[in-house]
Amino acid sequence: MSWPIRFRAMSFVVTMGVTITEAVTGSIPVAMALWYFDVASGRTILEAIVVVVAAVSLSISIYSHVRPAQFPRRAPGEGVL
Repeated sequence: MSWPIRFRAMSFVVTMGVTITEAVTGSIPVAMALWYFDVASGRTILEAIVVVVAAVSLSISIYSHVRPAQFPRRAPGEGVL
């Protein structure tokens, strides 16, 4: 049985929110180091983080919602009385 489209969309939005939060949290130390050591400007770092976070979040969210469901299969003779 498949979920209704409303629940699937809500699940996708929640997954996107969680993965965006995780990606931003993980990229903050790298961004701070690049800024502190004057490797890149704040605007360049922000642009790069936006691209990386969007790519990571979309790739995780789409993969987790597009893959087909795996249904368990019975072994031969299982459940036979």
